[in-house]
Amino acid sequence: MSNVNNYAYKRYLYSEQIKNSLITIRYFLLSICLVSTYIYVVFSLFFGYSEILNIWFNLTEIIIFISLCITLFKFRFGTYSDKHADLWVKSVCITIGLMLALGTFVLYFQLPMYVKNFNYYQGLNLSFILIGVSLVFALAFLNQKLIYFLILFFPVILPFLYAQITLTLDNHLLFFISTDFILISIFICASISVRIQNKLTNLLFRNKLLVEDAEEQILVQNKLNTQLKIEMEKSKAIELKLQEYSQILEYKIKERTLDLEIMHQNLKNKQTNLILAHDIAGLTPWDWNIKERKITLNKKSNKQSLDSDSITLDFNKETPVHPSDVKHFTYELKRHLRGLSDQFEATYRIQCNDNKWHWVHDIGRVISRNPKNNFAIKMVGIRRDINKERLDQERLKLSASVLQQAAEGIFILDEDLKYIDVNPFYEKLTGFEREILLGKQVFEICINKQDNQQLMHNSIITKVLTTGKYDDEITEQFLSGKELTLRFHINAIKDDLNRTINYIGIVSDLTEKRLQEQRLSYLENYDTLTDLPNRIYYNYQLHQYVVTHQNSVKQLAIIRLNIDRFRPLNEYLKQSGGDELLRQLAQRLRLSNDEALFLAHLNSDNFAIVYELSHLRPSIHEQCEKIMRSLSTPFNINGEDHHITVSMGVSFYPEHGRQVDYLNSYAEQALKEAKSLGGNMVRIYNLRADVLLNQDIYIERDLRHAIKNHELVVHYQPKVYFDNSQIQGFEALIRWNHPTKGLIPPNMFLPIAEQTSLISEIGTFVILETAKQIQKWKLMGYENIIVSLNVVAQQLHRGNLLETIDHALQKYNISGENLELEITESSLVDQTDLVKKILEQIKMRRIHIALDDFGTGYSSLSYLTHFPIDTLKIDRSFVLKIGHPKQEPLVSAIIAMGKAMGMTLVAEGVETEEQKQYLSNLQCDIAQGFLFSKPLTENDATTYLVQHYQK
Repeated sequence: MSNVNNYAYKRYLYSEQIKNSLITIRYFLLSICLVSTYIYVVFSLFFGYSEILNIWFNLTEIIIFISLCITLFKFRFGTYSDKHADLWVKSVCITIGLMLALGTFVLYFQLPMYVKNFNYYQGLNLSFILIGVSLVFALAFLNQKLIYFLILFFPVILPFLYAQITLTLDNHLLFFISTDFILISIFICASISVRIQNKLTNLLFRNKLLVEDAEEQILVQNKLNTQLKIEMEKSKAIELKLQEYSQILEYKIKERTLDLEIMHQNLKNKQTNLILAHDIAGLTPWDWNIKERKITLNKKSNKQSLDSDSITLDFNKETPVHPSDVKHFTYELKRHLRGLSDQFEATYRIQCNDNKWHWVHDIGRVISRNPKNNFAIKMVGIRRDINKERLDQERLKLSASVLQQAAEGIFILDEDLKYIDVNPFYEKLTGFEREILLGKQVFEICINKQDNQQLMHNSIITKVLTTGKYDDEITEQFLSGKELTLRFHINAIKDDLNRTINYIGIVSDLTEKRLQEQRLSYLENYDTLTDLPNRIYYNYQLHQYVVTHQNSVKQLAIIRLNIDRFRPLNEYLKQSGGDELLRQLAQRLRLSNDEALFLAHLNSDNFAIVYELSHLRPSIHEQCEKIMRSLSTPFNINGEDHHITVSMGVSFYPEHGRQVDYLNSYAEQALKEAKSLGGNMVRIYNLRADVLLNQDIYIERDLRHAIKNHELVVHYQPKVYFDNSQIQGFEALIRWNHPTKGLIPPNMFLPIAEQTSLISEIGTFVILETAKQIQKWKLMGYENIIVSLNVVAQQLHRGNLLETIDHALQKYNISGENLELEITESSLVDQTDLVKKILEQIKMRRIHIALDDFGTGYSSLSYLTHFPIDTLKIDRSFVLKIGHPKQEPLVSAIIAMGKAMGMTLVAEGVETEEQKQYLSNLQCDIAQGFLFSKPLTENDATTYLVQHYQK
């Protein structure tokens, strides 16, 4: 507490708490008496007489009565010590608490055992009424000190807590939980009530101190009034003395006036001498003996530029006067010598000993003439060196010229910051003429209606008056209607005593410069096509919301929007039409996203929207639907209506991340997912998809290392004839032998490889390894063995498949008859003419061509006739379902069709004798599957070949 003695406050607080507690304890005792009476009466009315309850009731009433009497008579105000009263209140609280606890024990633990029709539940109700109501009264009357409430509170609740611990709670669990919560709430309320009471006591104590201080101030004021009366009496006495002194002073003034008149006359006599002294102060007297043509200069009292005391001036021969000034000098001198002027006066330049020309001002008069012919004989005068003044004047003229010609606004202010001069450029800047500006205060010509403008002007004036300068950039609105961005510079001009006499200001017009900066900023941060922020400004603004405003912005949605099938539409509309579509789309996005924080055009047809999420705003789904509806109306481009759809990807801050790059990347991933599903939909980023994506990235990275480190190996699965179970050949299958994860199956890495150029590298590796293995088997005597390998669409379309095959055949000296290329149906869909040409060239190398996974892809019978296919492979999904009535006809139809077209039929995934027998009955040619062998390593495949090859 400021200005309050802490110790006094503590004593006051303690005394007030005791005094108030002695008052409230009376009402508390009466309240407990009422509660116990209520319990006793209710029990008696409903359950009859109980001796135990009667004893407790009488004992409680006696204790309350005794406590009430002692409190009323023993602890009357002013008859007790605070310490004794405190102990008494505490003893009353703990006694009443024990009696209430005893009552709870009697009601809940005793009466149900001895009174018929009175069960534990009724005892629990009455005991809780006793406890709850008593604590409420305690909360109301024992709020002076928390210790009083606690002394009562803990004994009261002990039986209740004991009942919860010792008894089975199954039937009363909810009741006990509820009552515990009530008791805790009462305890918290008690704490808060005590704090509030203490604060009220504190306020009362402060008020008391203020009252005492006010009374003390009144006493001091009374004393001051008494002293003032005494001082007034003294001042009256002094006034009388002053009147006496005034009369004496008036007499003396008359005497001094006479003396001053005499002194004034003397001063007038000396005034002539003083004027002459002023004229010659700092001047060099000279006299000219015209007859002897000699000028004498007196330099004892004033330093001049000339060194000798006398010089001879011959106007006919040579003169120290500047050639440009000789004419003027001689003209004035001759006029005076001839008596045409009262005195000679001329300003000219003379050459000094430093070989520099100095300006001087001469004034002279002829004092002696020849009485016969009136020719001048002697002339006297004074010379003043005005070289510095002349140079200063020239500089002033130059400064004035600069002031007038300067391309900056220049003004001069007096010590009150009022205009005393301005240059023409400042007139042009402000739009006011010089006559209007003079006398006005510096900002009086500006608009001062707005509070912020007035505050800025006051701040500038204060800084100029306190520091003597101001230099900053301001935007000013003049009463003439001009609004300019100015560089405002003011400096104080001080005299020799460091007193400010004027202020000079220089104002530069930065309006055009700022407009150029704004245009450059616009070009840097905005897309000129759509007038929307570009990618750079978008990332900057998003960073501001995520980092700088993270305390105010709790949740954001980042929407990435893209036009479906924009490329073909843009090619149709040409560049101007595509640009017009983007402009119209941007305008609709502005109108439909008026509540968005930010809308940007990133590039091409990519837009981004930043939206703040809260319970007061529409959900992100509603917002996206609103965007969809706004784009459903056709766009009129070049007189044609075009319907477009968009795909949107959404990421959330901070749910999906707190970094701008992550949020953009996740929204982009969601957008790609929406477009992959056909577009015209909204997808919200899924964290699980990111986990899978990261896993794919790790696999791609490791796969690149695997190719480089030769971790890939080729396994060979045998293919056998149905009729004799003899080996026909193998299928080459790629495997990844990871150094730490072991053998990785192809379905884990081939799909990822097909999305990159890695599949072509893997395909090249398989072709070379297969050719190498065929060479080894041929050297062992197995000439007719055929090894098939898979070729994907990327290998066909990249254009280097034939070169790889030719290189393998030539390097390992094998025939194309030993190779079979398995091509999936999906490889035949795009660029069919190119694929057909490649397959025909493959056939020219006598290489077999098989159509793999027939019936699972883009199945078309035209493939079988359009392309040079030798073998038809029945997918294992059909073979595995042999035995199902609806599947067997499909297998039968495929085999029959292949046979009719003269193709070789190969069944994949044969695993049971039933499947083998069924396919054999249909006269399928070749079988492949685990029933015969799983894929084998190079050595195991060689062993199998030796065992099953029929020469």
